[in-house]
Amino acid sequence: MGLWPSVWSLLLLLVAHQQVRSSESPISLTCEPPTCRYSGLRFATPSDTASLSIIFDSDYYSHVTFENSSLSAIPQTVFAKSSGVETFNASGCDIYELLPKTFRHAVDLKYLYLDNNRLRKTYGSMFLGARSLELLSLSKNQLETIDPQTFRGISYVQEIDFSGNLLRTLPDLFFVDKPKLKKLSLADNFLQELKKETFGEMTALQELDLSGNMLRTLVAGTFDGPWQLEQLLLQNNRLEVIEATAFEHLVKLRGLNLSNNNLKVLPATVFNSMGVLRELELQQNYLSHLDSATFEENLRLVMINLDNNTIATLQPALIQNLTDLQRFSIEYNQLQELDVQLFAHSTDLKRLWLTGNFLRHINPGTFDTLEQLEDLYLAGNLLSTFEGGLFRNCSELKELDLGGNRIKRLVAGSLEGASKLQKLTIDKNEVTEIEEHFLDDTPLLDTFSAENNFIRNVPVGLFDKLTNLTTIILSDNQIKELAPGTFQGLESVINLHLNQNQLKHIDASLLNLTNLEYLDLSYNFIREFDETALEGVPNLVTLDLDSNRLDRIPPAINKTIKLDYLGLQRNRISRLESGQFSQLSSLLTLNLDGNKIATMEQGCFRGLQSLTMLAFVNATPEYESLDLFNDLQNLTQLFLEETNYTGLNSVRLDSLQSLDILSLDTNSLIGVDPGFLSGLKTLTRISLKNSSIRFNASYFRSIPNLEYIAFTSNESIALDETFFAGAPSLQTVDIQDTLLESISVNAFRRLTNLTELYIGPFKGELKDIFTGNEALKTLRMKQMNFTTLPDHFFWANRRLDTLTIDDNPNLCELKPAWFKHMAYLDYLDVSSNNISGLSVDLFDNTPVLHQLYLAENPLRVLDVDVFRKVGALTVLDLEDALLTDLPVGIFDGLFKLEELFLGNNKLSNLRNGTFRELYSLRMLWLSNNSIEHVDPFLFADMPRLKEISLNDNRLTSLDDRLFAAQLALQNLHLSGNRLVAFDLTTMPYASTLIYLGLDTNQLRSVKITPALEFLTADDNQLSVVETSDSDYYRLATLSVQNNSFSSLESIYRFDRLQELNVTLNRIAVLDFTMIATKFPRLAVLNASVCAVESLGGTVNPYELKELQHLDLSNNTLTKEEMSKMGKMPRLKTLFSADNRIHGVLRLLDRLSKF
Repeated sequence: MGLWPSVWSLLLLLVAHQQVRSSESPISLTCEPPTCRYSGLRFATPSDTASLSIIFDSDYYSHVTFENSSLSAIPQTVFAKSSGVETFNASGCDIYELLPKTFRHAVDLKYLYLDNNRLRKTYGSMFLGARSLELLSLSKNQLETIDPQTFRGISYVQEIDFSGNLLRTLPDLFFVDKPKLKKLSLADNFLQELKKETFGEMTALQELDLSGNMLRTLVAGTFDGPWQLEQLLLQNNRLEVIEATAFEHLVKLRGLNLSNNNLKVLPATVFNSMGVLRELELQQNYLSHLDSATFEENLRLVMINLDNNTIATLQPALIQNLTDLQRFSIEYNQLQELDVQLFAHSTDLKRLWLTGNFLRHINPGTFDTLEQLEDLYLAGNLLSTFEGGLFRNCSELKELDLGGNRIKRLVAGSLEGASKLQKLTIDKNEVTEIEEHFLDDTPLLDTFSAENNFIRNVPVGLFDKLTNLTTIILSDNQIKELAPGTFQGLESVINLHLNQNQLKHIDASLLNLTNLEYLDLSYNFIREFDETALEGVPNLVTLDLDSNRLDRIPPAINKTIKLDYLGLQRNRISRLESGQFSQLSSLLTLNLDGNKIATMEQGCFRGLQSLTMLAFVNATPEYESLDLFNDLQNLTQLFLEETNYTGLNSVRLDSLQSLDILSLDTNSLIGVDPGFLSGLKTLTRISLKNSSIRFNASYFRSIPNLEYIAFTSNESIALDETFFAGAPSLQTVDIQDTLLESISVNAFRRLTNLTELYIGPFKGELKDIFTGNEALKTLRMKQMNFTTLPDHFFWANRRLDTLTIDDNPNLCELKPAWFKHMAYLDYLDVSSNNISGLSVDLFDNTPVLHQLYLAENPLRVLDVDVFRKVGALTVLDLEDALLTDLPVGIFDGLFKLEELFLGNNKLSNLRNGTFRELYSLRMLWLSNNSIEHVDPFLFADMPRLKEISLNDNRLTSLDDRLFAAQLALQNLHLSGNRLVAFDLTTMPYASTLIYLGLDTNQLRSVKITPALEFLTADDNQLSVVETSDSDYYRLATLSVQNNSFSSLESIYRFDRLQELNVTLNRIAVLDFTMIATKFPRLAVLNASVCAVESLGGTVNPYELKELQHLDLSNNTLTKEEMSKMGKMPRLKTLFSADNRIHGVLRLLDRLSKF
């Protein structure tokens, strides 16, 4: 009975589908047990389901699934007497009502899945009759209320899932008389409090998921009832207070997740009752201190996660009793040191995460007791060394991550004891030297990564003892050449990364790696290969030569007959010659983008019979043959953007019988035969953007499998009913920025699979053009210029989840009737129209709307209740809406709002309480308003705020209390105000702020913290950048354009600078020796109009290996001074105009590379 029932059911559905339009026409289906699947059914109303009958075999139990259907309600005939239905799944079937007595005969039903529908409420005895029900899943519906008697009659249910609904409260004693209930999920709702009686009768409950709600406190007695609970999930709430006895009856709890809350303190005894607790998650809170007794009763703990808090010290007593502890994570806190006795009793510890702290030094002996340690993560600290026998007793250590520290030398003996180490990462340090025997103590090493350092030489004997090594990563260093024998004897190496170095030549003696499969040489300066350079890598599969200096295809590649990927993009190849790839019969992908190829000879792709992807974007070749692609019989993807493909210079595509994806964007296709695509029967995606052509139905006449088409930014077209007739399988149509002269009412009607449509502009009368597109999910109507639409315009598109109506100056009003049947709408963008008001009932039927964009409309005034029905919003954009006031309470109920944009309005007085319920807000934009003063408690209810913009207002000062609640603030924008001084070190967010914008104030002083990474303070009156004394600074970008700097003295301490802008200051001496020494990672230097006369006293012996952009224009430098710049191997742009310098072009060789 295996395959036959499914086939039989599908055959019946073909008949049923023809009859479904009439509710009076009966539909009869047969269910052959055990599993019956039905697809493609459509019932407009619940009463229509009465026309469906299913014939069951009464001798068997059945499992019934409806999919890709719209049922409105469960057909009552499904649970007819003796139907024997044991499992019923109608998830995602647009059910919005459950008819009374639906389950009265469902005596055999055990598993009921109704997820992802649009049920809004329940009623008493809803499931009466399903007395055997064990599992009920109603997740991702739109339930706002639950009747207290919903579950009457199903006393033996064991699992209930209400996650992803809109529940704000639970009825009292809701779960009484459920003695068998073991698992309950109420995750991702809007619950704000839990009453003591809520779980009082749930004595059998073992798993409870309350994550993703709005809980703020847990009081004593909340969990008194479910004393057998083993898993309690409370992550992603807004918990601020947990009473000491809140968990006192949870004596069997094994897993507790309190992560991503707002906890600042924990009572010392809060976990005392949990004697068998195994896993505890406290990450992403605001804990700054843990009492030494916090875990003293949790002797069975195996895992603790404290990541992303603000803990500065750990006392050994905190974990001394946790002898079973195996995983301990305290990443991204503020630890500055580790007590040498911290892990003295953690003898079973296997994984330890310490990434992202401020550890400068680790004392020898700290890890001596960790004989079982397997993984140790120390990345992102301030370590300058790891010598001294740190790992001497770590005999089981397999992975060690030291990336992002300040290590300069890799010293032999540093890894003593780590004899089983398999993966070593030292990326993004300051390593300049590796001792030859550094890796001798790690004979089992599998992966060695030292990416993004300053390594110039690799000792020949470095890898001699590593017979298990498979991966070497030396990317982004200063390696100019590798000595012969560097990789000698490494038969186990499979992956070699040498990209972003300064290699110029690859000779035959370098690569003797017989099992190498992956070789990355991209972003070097390679001009040539020895013809035998790749003979030593016979098993090479991937070769990346992207962004080098090759001017021809290297003949050496024909020695790599197993190659399946070849990346040659962004070189200087101008010609493809016949037979150049003749030996690459296994090649699958060839990327030639950005080479400015001028000539392509007939036969240039000969031998590439396996090729499936070809790209040579941004080239202007002369095609010497119309049959250029005849050798590519298996090609499935072809990308020819900006390649001079025109009606006068086009190549036949009809030989590409396997082609699936074709892109011809930004080619002038004028004159191309309209039938040039007709032979591509397998084509599913085509992009013809910006092709300067007027399309019609002739172009798509016979492409039966086409699913995606984009021809934006083209000549105007007329969409008649035949336009897409040759492509009935289309799912996505993108014709934005192409003027539509006319649109037939039947233009899209036959595209029954259409899910995404992007159209506009259009100036004609808009008819009911979407009535046949029931599957439509995404619709953009750009510049459609209608004044209004009929109420029913979108009623056929009930699956819409994304709707954009923008750039229409004629649209002044949004009609609630348009959204009547948009119950699944998730994203609504009506920006850049002329909407002058929003009715209070506008969003009554869009309960799951998450993103709402109303920018650039003249709204002026908003009703305080306008957003009451969209409590699921996460993004709200009200920028440039002419708003002068925000009534207190307008954002009430938007508990899950994360991003709020209010910039470019006329707001001047924001009253305390305006943002009082925005507990989840991460980003607030108030730029370009008229704010002179901010109430010190305005932001007090937004503890999760990470970014705020107050740019372009009228602030003269900031109250010290203003951001006291924002303990994790990262980005602060204050440009365009009237501040005269700013001292970050005194602010409550001093330790967390990463970005600070202070342009165009009246600043005479600014003081920053060592943790700040980005500072822009253009157009002020600064002469220095002050900072607190420290041995480290993380500043990577500094812009102080148009200030009063006379030297870089106060800036030299910022040794991690990558971008520096000192334009429009008066700096007579710009010492390039100091710049190269102090800023080794500098990539951008702007120093124009600075009256620079000198670049220092001596010729610079250093190299600025990362410098790519240099602006010294409009200074007074001579040729002799310019010669002091030294070597800049990655320089791409140099601006030096209007200096006293002659023969600039002769300096290009001196500057090495452009």
